[in-house]
Amino acid sequence: MITKTKCSICDGSVEEIVDLGKCPPANNFVKKKNEMVNSYPLIVDFCNKCFCIQLRHCLSKNELYSYYTYSTPKIDSLADHYANLLKKLKKLGYAKKKQSCIEIGSNNGNLLKFLQPNFHKVLGVDPAANIAKIARNNGVETIIEFFSNDVADQISNEYNNFNVAIARHMFAHNEDPGELLSAMDKILDENGVFIIENAYAIDTFKNGEFDQIYHEHMFYFSALNITALMDKFDFELIDFEHAPVHGGSGVFICGKKGKHEIQRSVKDILEKEQEAFGDKKIFDNFKEKIEVTKKKTLKLIDNELNSNKIIGAYGAPAKAFTVFSYYGLSDKNISFCVDTTPTKIGKIFPEFNIPIISEEALSNVEYNTLIVNAWNYKEDILKKASSIFKKGTKLIFIIPNLEIYTVK
Repeated sequence: MITKTKCSICDGSVEEIVDLGKCPPANNFVKKKNEMVNSYPLIVDFCNKCFCIQLRHCLSKNELYSYYTYSTPKIDSLADHYANLLKKLKKLGYAKKKQSCIEIGSNNGNLLKFLQPNFHKVLGVDPAANIAKIARNNGVETIIEFFSNDVADQISNEYNNFNVAIARHMFAHNEDPGELLSAMDKILDENGVFIIENAYAIDTFKNGEFDQIYHEHMFYFSALNITALMDKFDFELIDFEHAPVHGGSGVFICGKKGKHEIQRSVKDILEKEQEAFGDKKIFDNFKEKIEVTKKKTLKLIDNELNSNKIIGAYGAPAKAFTVFSYYGLSDKNISFCVDTTPTKIGKIFPEFNIPIISEEALSNVEYNTLIVNAWNYKEDILKKASSIFKKGTKLIFIIPNLEIYTVK
């Protein structure tokens, strides 16, 4: 574990935003209850100089990804998002048959499979062998490695440079994003574009999305700190879009300096963020909001249990680790957690001892109330709720606001 005392972008001093206590590494499930695991602090710091927002304690790659279980789902909201990304690429003059696309952190290859008909060549890079093999089996060529300078050299030797590079929800998963940018410089065409998509810092803190804070997320990106980071390399932010996926994501479109026209969206978003982060009230409001929601949710859970209701959870994403940890939940109040990911079903949340079952198994257990951890897929879940959950089930969403839906 690395403990950061200075800003990773400008080496300036940092100050604490929030301390959520200790939590085991997200997505690292265990096979049996009471299996011993290590827990680590979740503290987020802020740099007043370059607006970097970073996790103080960063775990090693092996600690985070040795037993990785996340597999990108196939759902309507993501399909729509992929279509919007493709539309944006075409508007910028990309996604042509003679061009190539590489995705860093390509997971099971769902995005590349969608983009494949629009490019001459697509290539994925992902370190999780069990997940990357799913992509390979689905016809998406994938290199099973951590993206690094050495891997970039290998790719550069074997392939021509890529016109489009994409890093969706993985760029924040590295304690030193500078190495990624250095490697990216080796494989991106001079006139190519590099798309970084991550949970957007404004949404995370404005909406009280405290469960976006877990050990994989070592940075919380905004246009301000992305610009500061790009300035250290031969890149610059050329366009910005906001996407609704994952509770609000920033799509940062970058290119090599001087090769592209800077879009008006960049100026607009930088001004908006200066206003939002300038007085740092956004962080004070964040802490107040998440504490109020925590008290309300725990009171609701106690009321349900006192009424002899059985409470489960729906969704076992990385975010659930932070929720269970910060709220102090365990198998004493949450009987089970439902998930659709084969690599998670049958496993146990470490420390919290909450077992994960399939949707199919839900019909064989007693329950009255479900805490929905996968709130970022709220519309998708509500759309199919009546076919999954029994009538009268209470679905509790805690983010961005505490809401209760009753299944009809």
